[in-house]
Amino acid sequence: MNHPFFNNRKLVIIYFTIWVVVSTIHIFILQNINQINLASAIADGLVFNAMFAIFGIPIWYIVSYSQQGKQILINKLINHLTSLVIILVIWISASSAILKIIINDTAYKIFLEGSTAWRVVSGLFFYSILVLIYYIIIYYNDLRERAVREAKLNDIVKQSELDNLRSQINPHFLFNSLNSISSLTITNPEKAQEMIIKLSDFLRYSISQPNENFSTLQKEIDNIRRYLDIEQVRFGSKLIQEYNTEECCLLKEIPAMILQPLYENAVKHGVYESTEPIKIFTSCKMNGNMLQLTISNNFDTNARSKKGSGIGLKNIKERLKLIYGSSELLKIKIEDHLFIAELSIPQKENQL
Repeated sequence: MNHPFFNNRKLVIIYFTIWVVVSTIHIFILQNINQINLASAIADGLVFNAMFAIFGIPIWYIVSYSQQGKQILINKLINHLTSLVIILVIWISASSAILKIIINDTAYKIFLEGSTAWRVVSGLFFYSILVLIYYIIIYYNDLRERAVREAKLNDIVKQSELDNLRSQINPHFLFNSLNSISSLTITNPEKAQEMIIKLSDFLRYSISQPNENFSTLQKEIDNIRRYLDIEQVRFGSKLIQEYNTEECCLLKEIPAMILQPLYENAVKHGVYESTEPIKIFTSCKMNGNMLQLTISNNFDTNARSKKGSGIGLKNIKERLKLIYGSSELLKIKIEDHLFIAELSIPQKENQL
């Protein structure tokens, strides 16, 4: 496991800044409490604390090794006690040897010889604090890595669910279209040929970007026109399509193919069941940061309703919930012989 200091200059600065503060306190105590002269106190504070600051860096590997090995508590304690003893012996011996060389003060040397117990206690304190900090860093890194893994897993699960929902749209539409073409090949071969061409254009759009979750409203409306043109070959003047979309809406992003089931629903329960012309009206406007789409169609109230599985509208709600975390973005209502679907798509604040 890489040392956290090697990849983070800020942590290095913080680490050595703390040791400067510790050295300052150390010097103050020696001069004012132990009555050591200033020069000797400064040398003592700098040497002992600088040495432990250096020894404190490899302690990280002792801590990380004990974590990676999944050792039991008693083994961890033995490892830390062993490393503590080794570090204290080397730290006190090396620092004392250096100070005896650079300081020629009899009073200080007497103090140095008698301060071993105090050095051991301070070393134990420093070691414990460093070990605690390193364990906290490892725990924090584990939490962060776990959060990243869970986020990636959630994205994979969400993506698979979205792909599953999207995959149910094309076969549903294709089944209806092929049935219509099959009928037209007998009654009107020319219209059947026209319908096949339009169907190929529609499917080309659907499969040209299989990995994209979003598309612009402009592209989705263009594809809806292809779909309704296909159905118009079948229904003729009985199907009327009209659009009223603000220019600012056309470049907004919406989930790809999210509109398709709404128009399929309008054709299936409106145009198919009625003997009178049915107008499918599409309007769009911006309301703050929300793209609001309204798709409405009149219907024959006397016609016998054709039962369906409801998979289209259910798919829209499920996809919106997965993408935006809300199940209230699609509202369905019936007013004055109109079937109205209101779709709200949140937009990013920095989106044009």
